[in-house]
Amino acid sequence: MQFKSSSVAIGAAVAALFMSANVAAQTNVTIYGIVDAGLEVINHAASTGSNLARISSGNLSGSRIGFRGTEELGGGLQAVFVLENGFSVDNGSALQSNRLFGRQSYVGLQGSWGSLLVGRQNSLMLEWMSKYNTMDNATWSSKVHDAAFSDRIDNAIKYTGKVGAFELSTYYSTGFDSTKGGEVAGSTAAGREYGFGGQYSGGAFKAALVYDQKNGQTAALSGNTDKHLTFGARYKFGDAEVLGGYLVRRQNTAPSTNIRSDVSWIGMSYQVSAPLQLSASLYHTDVKNSNQDPSSIITMVKYSLSKRTDLYLINSYVQNKNGSNLGVNGFGSDVVAGQNQFGTMAGIRHTF
Repeated sequence: MQFKSSSVAIGAAVAALFMSANVAAQTNVTIYGIVDAGLEVINHAASTGSNLARISSGNLSGSRIGFRGTEELGGGLQAVFVLENGFSVDNGSALQSNRLFGRQSYVGLQGSWGSLLVGRQNSLMLEWMSKYNTMDNATWSSKVHDAAFSDRIDNAIKYTGKVGAFELSTYYSTGFDSTKGGEVAGSTAAGREYGFGGQYSGGAFKAALVYDQKNGQTAALSGNTDKHLTFGARYKFGDAEVLGGYLVRRQNTAPSTNIRSDVSWIGMSYQVSAPLQLSASLYHTDVKNSNQDPSSIITMVKYSLSKRTDLYLINSYVQNKNGSNLGVNGFGSDVVAGQNQFGTMAGIRHTF
């Protein structure tokens, strides 16, 4: 009797092994990630009134661990998925409002016609437009002046396709932030977000134009809108590259409050040698009908120890005007309103 049980167990194990081998032959799954941490020091901090020093995570790139998979379905068609968790290196906590896979979690199909994806996804502001400044989506980058450069969208369906040198994409969400209401029963407008854009890649020159709109997240506020129209361009010549862009934001709050704020930026990066890169950018926010128009300058020195490990030194200086409260980490962040702020961060980034 004991021998029979052992035989059954061994048979089950062998069957499971063959099933696993079969699945592995059809599906390609990759585990990947970034671990990024360093020391951040800022002055005129609101919490202390003076200097503040702390360990910070995700300075150059958000720390993450992810799972990416594809399955060949035949005829050039693939099933795809991504599950990506964001975490803080300094204390190990989950980011993106404590979501398990807060950076991305989607599944879909792709082929020669493009891709159709469903789930939590990057907006085109993050996926495309953040790439048109020298800092990409670093902690101190264009998203300091407008957080939409780092937007991710819940409950979204997105299509992306390519025609020659042009890439086209559009998305629609039935509830863009599930932590603040998500999908609202009985309302066809509350929490909705949609966007579309086009991107051109022609050798040394690349440019994109994106429109994005969010509606208020409750039925009562569904008529409120937050609209972004953003243009970016970059041109590479030799070891240098120039990047810049312009954003127009209009916030319409019922019944008659309308706020327009424009963000402009210009920057350059230079590859001094194979391991050493220098970059600098200037950003400016112009709030219409207001004299509170802050600016910031961000510089970076990055040195690659290998293909996977970088050291970096990033400096940021914010000039506030007439009581504006932009800090090196964004509006209303840890800064004394009206004070200029200087920050520096040094750290290490490893990718796998």
